[in-house]
Amino acid sequence: MRIFKTIFILFLVATTSGFSQDAGKIVKFEGKVKVFRESSVRGINVDGSNFPLFVKDIIKTKSRSLAFIKFIDDSKIVLTEKSSLIIEDVDTVSAEGGRVLFSIKKRGGIRGLKVKARSVVIGVKGTKFIVDMSDDSMNIFLKEGLLSVRSLVGEFVRYKKKEISEFEKFKKEHIDEFEEYKKEMEEEFKEFVKEFEMREGTAVSITDGEVRDIKIPPEIEREFELLDEF
Repeated sequence: MRIFKTIFILFLVATTSGFSQDAGKIVKFEGKVKVFRESSVRGINVDGSNFPLFVKDIIKTKSRSLAFIKFIDDSKIVLTEKSSLIIEDVDTVSAEGGRVLFSIKKRGGIRGLKVKARSVVIGVKGTKFIVDMSDDSMNIFLKEGLLSVRSLVGEFVRYKKKEISEFEKFKKEHIDEFEEYKKEMEEEFKEFVKEFEMREGTAVSITDGEVRDIKIPPEIEREFELLDEF
């Protein structure tokens, strides 16, 4: 009877641990970082390097804290202070708040990593970008690669600047006409879209479903360097 009990306990341990699918690890950290699992209501304090992460884990950073995460495919994620991330699956994460940096490895399959943030899904295939949700708006800064951004609720109102064409032809012969034409073409126009793409070196701000192009500020450019520290 005792042998059967031992075998049964070992079986339970094996099957229970099997539900915890490896996702990656926290390579290093600064300050206070906690990991919340289904079995830990209060969270686990990260107290060393190479802290293991599993699917369904929630990672949170406190003030003046950083978490450097490496996924099983060598993709990198950095959580800055007061940020949180949920590992929903090996190919889906959800940025819940703060500012999160991503450096995603290009995968062999058709599907790349999916990043959820508020009411949008960001499709990723080998790229480097930042999602900033530190205020009422959500800003996406794309350093390298290509992103697709899809709304989960309704459509985006996408504001864009009209492109100026035939610049050289106008500026030589019709300076006055060109200035008027330029002013007209620089005005914003809007379109209603469910999804849009971003190209490297661009950034957008999303507020209440309205999407506008913005510039990548110098401090964000410098923050990308965190992805090269591990």
